[in-house]
This record gives sequence, C-alpha cells and structure tokens, in this order.
Amino acid sequence: MDFGKALFHLNNNLGYNLYRAYLLFHRELIRGLKAYSVTPEQWQVLIILWNHGSVTPTEISRVTLQDLPSISRMLVRMEKNGWIVRVENEDDGRSFHVQLTEKGRKSKNEMIISLDNHFNSYLQEVPKELHDGIRNELLQLRSKLGDYTPIK
Repeated sequence: MDFGKALFHLNNNLGYNLYRAYLLFHRELIRGLKAYSVTPEQWQVLIILWNHGSVTPTEISRVTLQDLPSISRMLVRMEKNGWIVRVENEDDGRSFHVQLTEKGRKSKNEMIISLDNHFNSYLQEVPKELHDGIRNELLQLRSKLGDYTPIK
C-alpha cells in the first residue's frame, strides 16, 4: 500500500506535526529518565516542586493538564518511590500539600544535567535563534488555545 498521499497531507497538517514531535520528545524523555525510574509526568511534578516547594494536587493538575484521579495515582507512586511526602493541610483536614523528600531535593541537579546531556545529542545542531523561535511560537500557540502560560 502506498501511503505517500496520506503522508503528504499529514505532513502538511500543523496538529499532526505538533503531536508527532510530542511523541518523539516524550519517547526521548522516557529514555532520559529511565535511570531514575521517573516518568515524564512525574518529572513535571518534580520540576514544579523544585521551583515552588509545597503545592496541592489541584495546583499540579492545573499545571500539567492531567485530571485529579491521574494525579492522585501518580502521587501515590511517587510517595512509594521516596520522591515526595504528603503534608496535611492545617486549615482543611480534607486536603494536603505535596513536598519533596530529601531524595527528591538532592536529585535536582543530577537529573537536570543528565537530561540536558541526553537531549544535547539531538539538539546540538539546532541554532539558538531557531530553538528560541520555536519555543516562543509554541508559547503563543498555547496561549491562543487557552493555556494560562503567560507570554513574556
């Protein structure tokens, strides 16, 4: 079967190209994080916690665009693996905040350097201006699609 015509139309479709790039980046992120037994979704939570300290599951959900049941299951796994702890909310006993454990705090630099090295092998030939341009265009597209990420 000749897929040439279908591929021509797909390759000219912005949504397809964005999704395909996501799948390829996601696959590489899985490979880059494998040594730490962390998923890309858990990686997002670690980044949030490294930058904000203590957050609620609802705040994590807003940033990651994942539903609360998925966040809840992921946090259980992260707690079991020693990355986070749950801290009861003193104002509302029904809710809690998520904080990093010592393991989670200490892993930051090593994990970031490891991932940078992993992706540098793929991105080293992409000029900085192109990299920055793509990122800025994606931020604008996300904003137009209703994402809350502010444009600088």
